[in-house]
Amino acid sequence: MANTGVLPFVRGVDFTRNDFSQDKFPDAVNMMTGVQWLKLDRTNLTEIPKEMGNLLKLEHLSLTRNNLEKLYGELTELNCLRTLNLRHNKVKSSGIPAELFHLEELSTLDLSHNNLKEVPEGLDRAKSLIVLNLSYNHIDSIPNSLFINLTDLLFLDLSNNN
Repeated sequence: MANTGVLPFVRGVDFTRNDFSQDKFPDAVNMMTGVQWLKLDRTNLTEIPKEMGNLLKLEHLSLTRNNLEKLYGELTELNCLRTLNLRHNKVKSSGIPAELFHLEELSTLDLSHNNLKEVPEGLDRAKSLIVLNLSYNHIDSIPNSLFINLTDLLFLDLSNNN
């Protein structure tokens, strides 16, 4: 991807169906410092690219249908993140850092169609969540105290679990 000088001004990018396996994630993303939405669906990602740490204005991120098992890395630094779509991956509860739920702007979280066996630790701290989708996982119990702090939650999908 050539540097055309406009990359800092780009507000949204759709990389759907590009092959970013084996460290092929474009370095030019580092220059997209103004990007607010990013779509990385079906890109064969197995981990969160380190380049995402520079996207400090990112508000909406979609990573559906990849091979992500864990979310450790740069996501917890994205303080403007409002929407995080991770459906159809291989994410396990142990692969979700509790710090993710400290993001104050996070209002929509989709973790459906993953490998969650329990509710991710720290989810009760995601106080700005309005939409939470945990459907199509393997969750067999939910702590009674989970929703005490989630006072803004309006839509909750727990369908098709254990």
